[in-house]
Amino acid sequence: MIYGYIRVSSDKQTVENQHFEINNFCERNKLVIDGWIEETISGTKSYNKRGLGKLLKRVGKDDLIICAELSRLGRNLFMIMEILNTYNCVK
Repeated sequence: MIYGYIRVSSDKQTVENQHFEINNFCERNKLVIDGWIEETISGTKSYNKRGLGKLLKRVGKDDLIICAELSRLGRNLFMIMEILNTYNCVK
């Protein structure tokens, strides 16, 4: 499965730019998104309390999560590195 993950911090932000970037990446790499996860929540919230945490628990070995930029995963480098390390996300 290939998942597109989009997070905005407030309801004043839009998801269109992130959709656009992810779709462009997929088109260039001949990938198709099987499911989208969109949430409006601060990156300071623990990823386990967000839709991202639920997604990370259910993805399998060959699944992909595509986001527009790494900053969508968390507010700071330590949180992002924890996610990448804990779930062996780096390929």
